Amino acid sequence: MVKRLVIVLSILVGLVSICISGCETQEQEVKKLIKALQHKNSQVRRAAAGKLGEIGEDAKDAVPALTIALQDESRDVRTSVAGALGAIGKSAIDAAPALIKTLQNPEVRWHAEEALTKIGSGAKDAVPVLIQALKDPEVRDSTAKVLKKIGTPKAVKAYESLQ
Repeated sequence: MVKRLVIVLSILVGLVSICISGCETQEQEVKKLIKALQHKNSQVRRAAAGKLGEIGEDAKDAVPALTIALQDESRDVRTSVAGALGAIGKSAIDAAPALIKTLQNPEVRWHAEEALTKIGSGAKDAVPVLIQALKDPEVRDSTAKVLKKIGTPKAVKAYESLQ
């Protein structure tokens, strides 16, 4: 009987220690992924951005690091970063100016457009900048789509003026 109790307690202690050493809080995971965005290997950076996107709105603390990562040398990383910002949604509003700049890059434009759209009406502060971006023929169509989807009266008016 005592032997069984010792075995059960040993297993229980082992499982608890595995959980303590291997179980991270969401906040700890986000911090680890933020650090991974600076890894020398672009696949690690891309995967970190993708995982932050899976976490979604709870990864809002990563917005500053993701905003910087929008300038990554790797197209795949920039694409994943834009997707992650979109998944974070309205909490990624501070990334709107960087996403607007990203509209100029044809390789990542669609993802930046989607991110701005998912930020949605939260991106209303970006509307004046987006209206200015309508003057650039390279991003006019993408910018117009974003303005339409943001949907504020000023954004819709700017979109309709192009039609």
